[in-house]
Amino acid sequence: MNKKDAYIEKAKAKIDEQIAKLDLLKAKAQGEIADHKLKSQEKIAELETKIKAAKTHLAEITDAAEDAWENIKNKFDNLADDIGSSFKKFFGKDEQEK
Repeated sequence: MNKKDAYIEKAKAKIDEQIAKLDLLKAKAQGEIADHKLKSQEKIAELETKIKAAKTHLAEITDAAEDAWENIKNKFDNLADDIGSSFKKFFGKDEQEK
């Protein structure tokens, strides 16, 4: 084997090594994407549950007698604050402010 052929063989081996590293990186990224997707789906389900509860509290306020609605109002306000905090945690403060 001459010098040129040896160099070409070595260069191909380097490329193959880089391809293997790239494949590993792709696999790792796919795993991270899957993990993030699962966490996102869980958080979305949690937020949907909280929003449904907020709608229920709002309906209770709407149906409540004039002297009783303020008791329910506190539940709604606390839940609305919790939903806002959950969105900030999920998207980050910077995203929420945009």
